[in-house]
Amino acid sequence: MEIRPGLIDSAAVLRARGTTDTIHREFRAGRLVRIRRGSYVRTADWLSARPSERFAWTTAAVARSVKGAVLCGETAALANGLPTLRTPGYVELATTLPGRSGVRRSPLMVLGEDAAARQAREKRSYPLRYCLKPAGETVVRGEFRCTSPVQTTLDLMVGGKLGEALVVADGLARMLHHQGTLPADANLLALPQIVEGISSHPHASAQRRAERVAALASPLAESVGESYSRAAFEFLGFEQPVLQHVFRDADGFIGRADCWWPRNRVVGEFDGKAKYVEAAMRGEATAEEAVYREKLREDRIRALGLGFVRWGWVDVEEPERLRRKLLAAGLRPRIRGQFADQDLVGQVSRTSPGVQNPGPSEVNNHNGENLRVLTHCSKTLWRAS
Repeated sequence: MEIRPGLIDSAAVLRARGTTDTIHREFRAGRLVRIRRGSYVRTADWLSARPSERFAWTTAAVARSVKGAVLCGETAALANGLPTLRTPGYVELATTLPGRSGVRRSPLMVLGEDAAARQAREKRSYPLRYCLKPAGETVVRGEFRCTSPVQTTLDLMVGGKLGEALVVADGLARMLHHQGTLPADANLLALPQIVEGISSHPHASAQRRAERVAALASPLAESVGESYSRAAFEFLGFEQPVLQHVFRDADGFIGRADCWWPRNRVVGEFDGKAKYVEAAMRGEATAEEAVYREKLREDRIRALGLGFVRWGWVDVEEPERLRRKLLAAGLRPRIRGQFADQDLVGQVSRTSPGVQNPGPSEVNNHNGENLRVLTHCSKTLWRAS
């Protein structure tokens, strides 16, 4: 977790200058945001920072002020260098004391009544949440002590939502592959510590959920968007694609595709904004050139007689949109049903018996009411899965 410069530690200022009068004066004037007692950021910096940067400042303030703090959950994932689907909503700390678990209200404070101070008060703050966990393996990352990468991933696979858990699990798989400890074609069930961690969990439903995510995890998923998409495919009941398949034509190398469904002869690409607007991803090309280059690449793939489908964040967030795109490209859900997770299938069937298990020939033949219910259930269950 990278900490943007700008976090002011009043204890360090006191040691260096012998007084913190300037800090208190600036705070009372509304020119400093107090994240926690002893930790401040200039109001202008707080306003200009990205949510991830404000979260990192808050995490550092917690680590400096809470004795023996051990980060866990998605907070630990970020400290370990693993990706998360979104900026976490809480700074999570592990505790072995049942009476300590729960959420503590954010103590963030901004004084003053000018426009900047009022705006700073409206920015999201990050409460502290204590999570009850048995004592486990911890590591030190910079100024943070946190659960280890494997333990962090296990915790999220057991208790997290499908999309959030797979993003972290794919990140761990990539990390281990780069370290030379996980082959490119392996998943996390190849790791004895993952298998042991899952089997030791007391609840069978949590074991099944974790096994499902661990089996999906792949070092070949190259971005958060790809991981989130693969979770959506699983949720919707579509076959998992081959990742990073190389395509060539008579002129040579075309490129590597995010997703390839060989049985359906369909290529799929997750179109994140970063591909076109971030210089590090588009190389020397301008944004316009990057778009044109992608178009040429798609044309060459289509010329091979293959189907092609693109989707973006909005499609993954709204699973019915993604489902329609995949169907239009020629993909069909697996025969087991619209939703791969049987617990989710049960929830859908209790809500609308008519849409429980559509087969491949039925997916385009829902009547209007069933499609409306399916869309509603898709959104609700996807956000809860």
